[in-house]
Amino acid sequence: MYSLEIITRLNAAGQPALPPYELRFHPRLLILRHQVNTLPVDQEYRRWLRYSLWKYAEKIIAREEPPPDQGWDDLEALQQVALGDWNEAMLQSMCIPGVPKVFKRMVK
Repeated sequence: MYSLEIITRLNAAGQPALPPYELRFHPRLLILRHQVNTLPVDQEYRRWLRYSLWKYAEKIIAREEPPPDQGWDDLEALQQVALGDWNEAMLQSMCIPGVPKVFKRMVK
């Protein structure tokens, strides 16, 4: 039963829909995708980076590129949102449905 729940959760998470064709081949996204694919990190972290890349593709393009050495570049910003998404997913996977209701009853 537990393994079926894990498979269901993994399938439900899925990947975000790809952005429109023109956006997929935007020069900033191509460079960012290449940077992500060449990072010396494990596959799970790279998967979250790719997930966030497509999830936030329009926001990345709309974001003004900061001057060198002033603010986060696209890769650093992508890593920040990817870590945020990953942490949120990990916290949600640890939550058991119904626990807050039980806790509220205990507090009363």
